[in-house]
Amino acid sequence: MKKIVLFITVSVIMLMAFTTTSFAQLPLRVVVNGNRVNFPDAEPFIDDNGRTQVPVRFVSEALGAEVSWEGSTKTVTISQGDKEIKIVIGKKEYTINGEKNLMDTEALLKEDRTFVPVRFVSEGLGARVEWDSAVRTVYIDTREKGDIKDDTPKDGSIIEEDGYLVPNDTNIIIAKARDSEVVETYITINFMKPNFEKQIEDLTFALENKFGKDIANEVRKHVEQKKSRWHELPEKYIYVEKTNQYIWLRRSITDSISVDVLLPGYVPKSIQYDDVVVEWEN
Repeated sequence: MKKIVLFITVSVIMLMAFTTTSFAQLPLRVVVNGNRVNFPDAEPFIDDNGRTQVPVRFVSEALGAEVSWEGSTKTVTISQGDKEIKIVIGKKEYTINGEKNLMDTEALLKEDRTFVPVRFVSEGLGARVEWDSAVRTVYIDTREKGDIKDDTPKDGSIIEEDGYLVPNDTNIIIAKARDSEVVETYITINFMKPNFEKQIEDLTFALENKFGKDIANEVRKHVEQKKSRWHELPEKYIYVEKTNQYIWLRRSITDSISVDVLLPGYVPKSIQYDDVVVEWEN
């Protein structure tokens, strides 16, 4: 009996550890108008009050607002159109067009960066904000309701595969490369598997959340040229400037299509190949 109890206890602990580890690996994301925002030098985080804090620079770039800083009073001023928000570092009280408001957290300084709570700032500028805890994503929308077309799943049906987000019913293959000096991640879709169109959708979704919509659409346009099992798909490279790496779409003459994400900084010797297109994406 004691052995059974011990076995159950150990199993529960291992399950909890696995779950915690898997959850911790899922990145915190911010999506504005259906597009994932990249944070190259300062990542967002969830503070002690359960609020998502983002670098104040995000506000100006992603929401189209102007940001100014008054060092003597530690005050951040965020302006957009007829809206003006003033937030003081370390204070829960803030103003919108001079009117006092109260939030349940505060802006703060971290590693010489100014972070502001994204919900209060976004809603103060008139945007709609949603939080999906299943995929640790903040969705922000500044568009008119009639213009909204966001197909990103928000029902918890998303899983992580080696750093890429995909629907949990996907049948594309994503695998982190082991001991490779060239490839970071292997991604494979197959023309003969059921629902090839959905595979392309899942591939696009995974790449969009990792590298942005423009890169994902370039890959999608290329693989959609595959019209039959034996139809030849030419080789192609696509450069991702933000991460300084290439996506290598290998030549396909069978049912399998390989999309290899190369290691950051690795530059392929394209002169060794025929029919290679190198695209520089901004």
